[in-house]
Amino acid sequence: MKKSVDILGLPVISISEGIELGTSKSLVINPAQGAVAALVVDDGKWYLGAKLLPFTAIAGLGEAAITVESAGSVVPVSGAPDLEKLLAAGVAVIGAKVLTKNGRIQGKITEITVDGAGKIISCEVEELSGDIIHIPTQRVFTFAKDVVIVADGDAAATAAPQAAAVAAGPAAAPAAAPQAQQPADDDSAKKFDDKQRKFLLGKKANRRIETDNGVVIVEQGGEITEEVIQKAKLAGKFVELSMSI
Repeated sequence: MKKSVDILGLPVISISEGIELGTSKSLVINPAQGAVAALVVDDGKWYLGAKLLPFTAIAGLGEAAITVESAGSVVPVSGAPDLEKLLAAGVAVIGAKVLTKNGRIQGKITEITVDGAGKIISCEVEELSGDIIHIPTQRVFTFAKDVVIVADGDAAATAAPQAAAVAAGPAAAPAAAPQAQQPADDDSAKKFDDKQRKFLLGKKANRRIETDNGVVIVEQGGEITEEVIQKAKLAGKFVELSMSI
């Protein structure tokens, strides 16, 4: 498995010709498959258009170089219409905000790990607290241009013991959780909301956000204050606000 940092910047070498074809510059993501479909190759001839190396054409992905069978493995964008569409879509994954299914901003993706076929195995996420976590792609619902939608961590954590109880039969079913657990859950949610609020305060909105009836919550370039956050929450626009900084 490789991280993007282990792939980008490597020279692309043709085995049959023994020549360098360029340098891997960026990743082309197929969001539907959750995989790297190709690499953009910089051959120093930008004036002739971008070149692409389909991930399936890679013969070897080493520490010092990426090898291909021949120079023909690297193709112009015009010669690969399917890859051109993915390139135009601009889904980068790295740098995208991570949003849970329940509408909470969890952090930002700083790195991805892929297998030998280009499949994304996990995403490295910097949480609002600054902590680094790894989210497996099994938790990912959607890869989009600016955001990645994932299953809530709490839901994922509780699913396994519940499934085990069903498999073991009624005799092994755990006792009902005590009512006292609810305040702890509420406290956890409050702490997460506090992190989101602190993360947003002082940031600038990158676009104008309005309520459904046209009342301005914040102008483009406006500072996000406590008042703005409260307006967004009351109008059901808090997630939109969180994704617009």
